[in-house]
Amino acid sequence: MRLEINPFWFLLKLVALFLLTYLLWKPVAPYYTELLFQASRVGVWLSEFSFDEQWSHGTTLLQTPRHPTGIFFKHENFDKFPTPLPPQGIPAEWVMANLVLLIPLMLATPETSWRKRFTRLALALGIALVVQVLDIVITIKAFYASVFTGHWGAFSQQLYGLLDSFVQGFDTQLFPFAIWAGIHFSDLMDLAQRDHGAAQADEPATEAEPARRDGESRAERRRRKRSK
Repeated sequence: MRLEINPFWFLLKLVALFLLTYLLWKPVAPYYTELLFQASRVGVWLSEFSFDEQWSHGTTLLQTPRHPTGIFFKHENFDKFPTPLPPQGIPAEWVMANLVLLIPLMLATPETSWRKRFTRLALALGIALVVQVLDIVITIKAFYASVFTGHWGAFSQQLYGLLDSFVQGFDTQLFPFAIWAGIHFSDLMDLAQRDHGAAQADEPATEAEPARRDGESRAERRRRKRSK
């Protein structure tokens, strides 16, 4: 299918779907937080394979009824460190707020059928969930590296600090557009090529082209005179 976009109609649908998603997201957020919580438990567990027993699979994720959209984490070996720390919180609403833009973007983009539209939306949500889990894992690692400096080298501290800044900026601002553009990449490239071809077709003829055509017409006239 060739992607056909009417800019005005696309913007109108995008704004309407954004307002609808924003209104519906508040009651849905606690349920999505539970999904994000369970996925993050798996992500954190996969990230904590270590030969050091005090760091191997020591992080536990928690939820509290007082904060239905909060994810808390603690390390089971905190009491073995000189400065034990209470559970730390990650506001899940910050991590998943970008879905309020991603969902309207996916639904407002033209497709051959609503089935294909929702299939691509499901793919986008799956990618978003992976990115959000990565965001939480890196946030936890960056916290450990900044607090327990004696157990993390200078390079690891700088690396996790850089990754933490990157994923927070990317996750909250850029990733809805990146996922949308990635899923519709072939359609967008086709649209760009067609626009480029149309622009070339509308270009006025150069001075060399009329001269060449004029030269050809003179040659034809000369051939006709010789034939006579």
